[in-house]
Amino acid sequence: MILSHKNLKNLLWGSCLVATALNVQADNNIDSLTFDSRNDFENFSESLTNIFNHKTLFPAEQLGLTGFDVGASVSFAQSAYKLSNQSKRDQEILPIYSLHAIKGLPGGFDVGLHYNLLADSKASSWSAEVRYALIEGGTAQPAVSLSGNYTKGSGIEALNFSSYGVDLGISKGFANLTPYAGIGLVLANVDPEVENTNTTVDLKTENLSLMKFSAGLNVNLLFMDVLVGYNQIGENATYSLKAGYRF
Repeated sequence: MILSHKNLKNLLWGSCLVATALNVQADNNIDSLTFDSRNDFENFSESLTNIFNHKTLFPAEQLGLTGFDVGASVSFAQSAYKLSNQSKRDQEILPIYSLHAIKGLPGGFDVGLHYNLLADSKASSWSAEVRYALIEGGTAQPAVSLSGNYTKGSGIEALNFSSYGVDLGISKGFANLTPYAGIGLVLANVDPEVENTNTTVDLKTENLSLMKFSAGLNVNLLFMDVLVGYNQIGENATYSLKAGYRF
């Protein structure tokens, strides 16, 4: 059965309600800072950037004036720390629930907004992006895009998080399959908002510069699109599954 726009809207709102219900325990809140060294805070900031920064979950093709891409996703982000008490972990996996909307504009541009909600937490982030089609792509050549994005965190009591990013992406459609890949740079700012519990360690703002790699596959099923995606920011990875409409 073909999904209507009303059904898609219900799907997106349902995703938000489920995510909110899962956040009741709030085990991933960051209300205090407990670091024994500046180096630990820097490494923690890298994990935080992987969790909240903008993820590439779209092919590089420009959507066109009447085109749009809307959907919901669930991602599983790696962290080297437990967020609530900043204790080190071999591999902490954190679920993130997101809503996405991208609209095509004239002149080869797309603009997008993304909302991301961290499970078991009151923390979230908003991302905005602008993409430009360097090569629109076609039957004989891939599409290539250049994009810039900005992300702002909220609900993180102990920290102020924001980041800028630039990405170069490429994709090529084959029938109903569109694989894509990209490389980029993330500039993140992690600013302590509360005093460190260990008063002998004075934490300062961390300004990070991290490489970003992305890859994925979008599958058009006629009635909807399903995408599996991978993003790596610094040393940490995120795996995503997205569903929605792309026209």
